This record gives sequence, C-alpha cells and structure tokens, in this order.
Amino acid sequence: MPEFLQRDLGSSLLSISVLLGWLGISFVFLRLLAISIKKVLEALFKNPNK
Repeated sequence: MPEFLQRDLGSSLLSISVLLGWLGISFVFLRLLAISIKKVLEALFKNPNK
C-alpha cells in the first residue's frame, strides 16, 4: 500500500475512480437484472383469483 501512495497522485486517483466507476456500473446492471427477474417471476406466479 505505501508504494501505491508514493506513485503519482493523479494516476492513483485515476485508477481509484476507474475502479469505483466499474463498481457503480456493475451495481446498476445487477439492480436492473434483479428488477427484471422480479417482474418475470411476478408475471409467472401472479394470482389468477385477483
């Protein structure tokens, strides 16, 4: 970790922001996937007595 901090500050911040960006994009895709699976399951198992 100390050798990471002793590098150029700009490249360190850039790599951290790229990492956080990829994490954010993956969370968004996981959220969309969960919502779509939920909608499919609700459509499959909806109560016909309503």
